[in-house]
Amino acid sequence: MKLRGQLNLLLILTAIVPFVTTSIFTFQVNQAANNQSDAYMESLIMAKSIGRWINQQADQFEANPEELANQALQQNSITNAQLGFYSSDRELLHQTSEEPIFATHLRPTEMMSNLFELQSRAHSFVYKEPVFLQDQVVGYYELRFDQSHVKKETRDIYLLTLLFFILSSGVTLMIVQHWFKRNMLIPFSWMKNQMLEVADGKRDVELHGGSKRRTEVGMLLDDFAVMTAQLKETEVERQTADGNRRKLIASISHDLKTPLTSIRAYAEGMQHYQDKRDEYAQVILTKTAYMQRLIEDLLIYSQIQATSFSLTRKRVDGEELAELLFDGYSDQWQEFVVRITIDIDPVELHADVDRLVQVVDNLVMNAVRYSPEGGEIHLVATNRKSALPDYVQSDIGNKLYFFVIDEGQGIPSGAQQKIFDSFYQVEQSRSQVHGKGVGLGLAICRELVQKHGGEIFVFSSPPNGSSFYFSIPCLEGEWENG
Repeated sequence: MKLRGQLNLLLILTAIVPFVTTSIFTFQVNQAANNQSDAYMESLIMAKSIGRWINQQADQFEANPEELANQALQQNSITNAQLGFYSSDRELLHQTSEEPIFATHLRPTEMMSNLFELQSRAHSFVYKEPVFLQDQVVGYYELRFDQSHVKKETRDIYLLTLLFFILSSGVTLMIVQHWFKRNMLIPFSWMKNQMLEVADGKRDVELHGGSKRRTEVGMLLDDFAVMTAQLKETEVERQTADGNRRKLIASISHDLKTPLTSIRAYAEGMQHYQDKRDEYAQVILTKTAYMQRLIEDLLIYSQIQATSFSLTRKRVDGEELAELLFDGYSDQWQEFVVRITIDIDPVELHADVDRLVQVVDNLVMNAVRYSPEGGEIHLVATNRKSALPDYVQSDIGNKLYFFVIDEGQGIPSGAQQKIFDSFYQVEQSRSQVHGKGVGLGLAICRELVQKHGGEIFVFSSPPNGSSFYFSIPCLEGEWENG
């Protein structure tokens, strides 16, 4: 349940408690009032009945008031009332109560007020009426109906209502406190502690155990854990980038120092050995070309890693793209057998041609470095399923594939998984022999291919050479089964 829904339930609960308490109190008070009204009517009827009976026995009023009073109560089966007789002078003649609850003398105003009316007092109903004998007032009687139980019931109602209100309020407060502790205090205390630990360098934050219920607070805690995990990934990436940067600086320093030392040595040799000037000049040109390619790889890699880097794509024909990518290698590398196969059904791609030229050029240069002199380098471009080698997955979809296949010594299986990583070199000791650089060429290829939405792979079975190939998604055209 959402946090807002839970808060609404709490508000409803806190509103219901006083409402229920008031309703119970009102019901009890009404019930007591109804009972008192019934008791009033019963008492009034009894008082009138006793008055008629006493007036019928008025000749005994002065002669034997005690017996008359007891007979009056017994005759009407009244047990919760006390009877008092007063003379015509308002002096108390007799009372049935053992305790003195009747006044011994009443003033005229006290006696004459509220005659023939049932009066409600604090603990009783009081009824007064004169006694007539032959149309002469011979005295008065006062009847008191005990109503002390009504006061007790009223007190019990107040006490029970107050007790219910205290208990229900206490339970409500406990529920609200438990809810706030579970959904607010504990989660935010956990988050505070985790934030302090994150500030101290901790990055392993697990999801909060209380966030399984999908409230806004639970989602906030999950988002905090996810943010911390992303922060950890970012820090790992930063550390990796720093490590790569240090490795790049160290590698470039080393790889530039070696050819610079050679260039200086051969330049000095040209001054002393005039007959070897041409030979030394050729070595200097070779070393300079190596340094130039090293710097170019560094610039390209830095551009790709920059957040502002983007491709300049345009719509190109697949066959024309393949011819452009493979053009010129046969003339450039005449010491190798460069064979080109283009087998493409009509298709178009959305590609940055210059960047794909860099990819193919890096792959060809890699093949040249490790191929034996006179060996064959096979360049293939196809989107036909039947033309693909067996090591390419068959369910490839509508893609255009480019292959650079050489006859070198191949790549060990353990190195094939890492060969596209930055600064990775299969044989570090051979880097200078073959002029390989610092291991950025294949990493550049992977980044450029992935930015085209494609994939790049290597297949090698030493010592039978290697096959580097990559795919680029096509814009249109159906996949041909050949």
